[in-house]
Amino acid sequence: MGNNLQPGPDAPFEPSHSALLIIDMLNGLEFEGGEALLEQAMPAASAIAHLRDWYHARGLPVVYANDNFGRWHADFAKVVEHCRRVGSRGAALSDGLLPGVEDYFVLKPRHSAFYETPLSTLLEKLDIQALAVVGIAGDDCVLRTALDAQMRGFPLWVPADGVASQTPLRNQRALACMEEVAGADIARIDARLPEWNSIQRSHTMSSHDRKDIRHPDHAKPQRPETENERKGRKAHESDLTDEAVEETFPASDPVSPFIPAKTPKD
Repeated sequence: MGNNLQPGPDAPFEPSHSALLIIDMLNGLEFEGGEALLEQAMPAASAIAHLRDWYHARGLPVVYANDNFGRWHADFAKVVEHCRRVGSRGAALSDGLLPGVEDYFVLKPRHSAFYETPLSTLLEKLDIQALAVVGIAGDDCVLRTALDAQMRGFPLWVPADGVASQTPLRNQRALACMEEVAGADIARIDARLPEWNSIQRSHTMSSHDRKDIRHPDHAKPQRPETENERKGRKAHESDLTDEAVEETFPASDPVSPFIPAKTPKD
């Protein structure tokens, strides 16, 4: 089950409390239609890599949910090795999206990343309240995972340029289903990230503007002002005030208040 504090699937997707779920992008593509899927998946891989880097830069979790391809004795490293081996159709796809040491992973035996995997427990432990779901195939494993995530109360972002199917038409149908049925945001990665970066910069600048700028001497120990120091300070403040008034209302200005000119100093 999801976190008890989740806002619910109808809430807008909020990236600051989300995880990026990458589905089946480490893949040998050894099935009928694999070549067609590879052609569609390569552009998506570039967009996903950019999004993954964005999550890494902000310390947000990235989770790889990958099919075990029926290799029941293999761990995650062995699955990656199998997909990258010489002669693998999906080697180039896998090479571009290798997980980092900070990333999480689950091996899935079926289509959905939630079905008979520890994914729900992992997301709960990480206090994840929303999911960005990307990967292949959009009309199969991604679709089933998105529907399972919606049932568990996660607001969803399934970016259109981060999902691929064997044909563009099949992908469009899957995206339309996830948007309508699962309530997913399907805005593109190249549209959302500039928007979020702009909001983050705005918040950073506003936070900076609200901070009081401290005087360089703020950390120095304070002591009572002496009488001579007080008189000197008052005289200096008076001179500064006179200079400011003269600059604002010069005596030569016929419409300004009359201000006696200072006696020139020798």
